[in-house]
Parts: sequence; C-alpha cells; structure tokens
Amino acid sequence: MAFTIALAPMAGYTDQSFRRICTAYGMDYSTTEMVSAKALYYKDKKTRRLMAVAKDEAPVSLQLFGDEAEIFRAVLKDLGDELKIYRSLDINMGCPAPKIVKTGAGSALLKTPDKARAILEACVETSPIPVSVKIRKGFEEGGEEGMEIAKIAEAAGVSEITVHGRSREAYYSGSADWDFISRVAEAVDVPVVGNGDIQRAEDVLRRMDAPLAGVAIGRGAVGHPFLFREICAALRGEAMEAPSQKEIIAVAKEHLALSVAEKGEHLGVIEMRKHFIGYLKGFSEAKRRRNEILSLSEKDAIDDYLDRLAEEAR
Repeated sequence: MAFTIALAPMAGYTDQSFRRICTAYGMDYSTTEMVSAKALYYKDKKTRRLMAVAKDEAPVSLQLFGDEAEIFRAVLKDLGDELKIYRSLDINMGCPAPKIVKTGAGSALLKTPDKARAILEACVETSPIPVSVKIRKGFEEGGEEGMEIAKIAEAAGVSEITVHGRSREAYYSGSADWDFISRVAEAVDVPVVGNGDIQRAEDVLRRMDAPLAGVAIGRGAVGHPFLFREICAALRGEAMEAPSQKEIIAVAKEHLALSVAEKGEHLGVIEMRKHFIGYLKGFSEAKRRRNEILSLSEKDAIDDYLDRLAEEAR
C-alpha cells in the first residue's frame, strides 16, 4: 500500500474550493468539513451543501459527527447509494470544539467507549462504503483513551484510523505526540494515518520509519497548498521546489475564483479572508498587506490588489 498524503478535515477550511486547490498540488485524498448526523436526520438543506464534491478533486471522505448510534444508522439508510461518491464515511471522534464536545460528540466520545462502539458498529453495519474514524490521543492531558477507541474501531471493522497526537485539552497547543501515533499503529492491524504538526516536507520524512499508512495535513496546508507538491518531491528523493511569490499570488486568485463560484461573491470573499492571511505570510510588510486585502469586499477589487502585488513580487 502506497504512503498517502491527505488533507485533514478542518471546519471552516476544507470546503470544496480548498480541496480542489490541494488536489492540483498532489494531495491524495481529503475529508469534508464536519457534517452533523442529526442535521441530516432532520433534513437540513444547508448541511447538505457541505457534502458537495467537485468532479476535479481527489477522492473525498464524508465526515459525520454525532453521539447517537441510531441517528447515524437512520441517516446512512436514508443516504444509501448517495454515499458511493465518497472514499469513506469518516466518523469524527476528535473535534475539540466546546460546542461539539458539550453535545457528547467529537472528542467527548473518547470518554464514552460504549457509545463510541455503538456508533462505529452501526456505521459499519449500515454504510455501503468503508468506514474510517478520526480520534485524538486522549481527552485530558496525560490521558490515552485514544488507544482504547482505536482497538474498539478495529474490532468494529473500520477501514482506517487517523490519529491526532494531542489531547482534547491541548487543542492545538504544544507538540503532537508522534510516539503515541506510532504505538497505535503497532497495536492495531487497521491502517493508521498520523496527524499533527506537519509543516514541512522534512516533517513527513522523519515519520517514514513509523508503521504508518500516511499522514494528514491540516493547518500546515492553509495558505500553503504547495506543501503537498514539496512532500511528493521529497518522497521521490527530488529537490523540493518552493513556490515563488508570483505563484502564490496566482493560486490565491484561483482559490478566490473557486470560492466565489461555489458560494457567491459575498460569502466566497468572507470565507477567503482566513486563507489570504496564510497566502501572504512571508511577504514584505505582510501585516499591512493582510489588513489591506481583508478590508476589500469585492472579488474584482481583490483581484486588482493581487495583480498589483504580483508586479512587485519575486
């Protein structure tokens, strides 16, 4: 099995437009933003829009969150063959956000193994596509409940486990525990994908001795989808090609166009603002430039601004 380089799911970031950009730079697969199983159960149309997949993007897993096995079962029965466009059905058991945790979903499931087991078994029994799961190391600092959940997931019949090497309590602070990720990979026969702190191609090369099926990249790809190209080159033993500022600007413009086409000008521009912060990192007077571009609300005005920036760029 080939070592895979994936885009990790990130709420508010891994929409269709960003997944398409990352596909162009060598990403193997991605996962949708989190989709509420309960919202699907109650036929929420806005939630349905999060599930859209473009024809030109790499394989996509559909990520669901929730805390009731029977809700998952009902939703999967209702979706039926619609699920066959996805690489897998990914169950979120790692999200640290308070609004998710307080409902008993996301990383709260690390503390309720019986509930986690019931959800995974219901999904494996009902889904027409493979079921994967994303977990964290544990809930509180020092905890390793993720190991138990990984073994439960294996017994339930999941196809893949992605492990973020931090506790829920840590959120995204400190360093990811890749030692723990490796121990999970050694403890189960299911393919394990490691997640956390992948910022450079060298970070992946350091993990190649671990028994991993691949890595999933989250924040390191925001504003830097070129990371996928750099990793692919490094895995082939080739020199890593850093993007020029002109290329960065061109990709930022393309990303904006995709976002506006997907969501309309108003929302598409708003959704791009957090990405622009990433794209302009490393530019001279980056803070001033970010403030200037974030003050613009029309696509044409942003395009003009980026064109002027490209004239000055290296």
